[in-house]
Amino acid sequence: MTRKTKELAMNFFRETQEAFPELTFVSIMPSPELRKRYWIMVRGAMTEKRKREMRHFVADRATDVLIDEGYSFAVKLEHTLETA
Repeated sequence: MTRKTKELAMNFFRETQEAFPELTFVSIMPSPELRKRYWIMVRGAMTEKRKREMRHFVADRATDVLIDEGYSFAVKLEHTLETA
């Protein structure tokens, strides 16, 4: 992973965390399926509603980054603790 890729991914994570402070960073990994696509692995306790809100936020931002920078990012939630 290049320095630019890591910087873009961490900026993407920080923007996501600002909107969803319950998230914590775990790691960045390349997608096994697509070149120039990276998964930002995170943890956090989220309701289903909150997860939907996060997915919508991430999709909008990911589109902007793809258009501006040519890299695709996805935020993957690990070990979710379901709450009511």
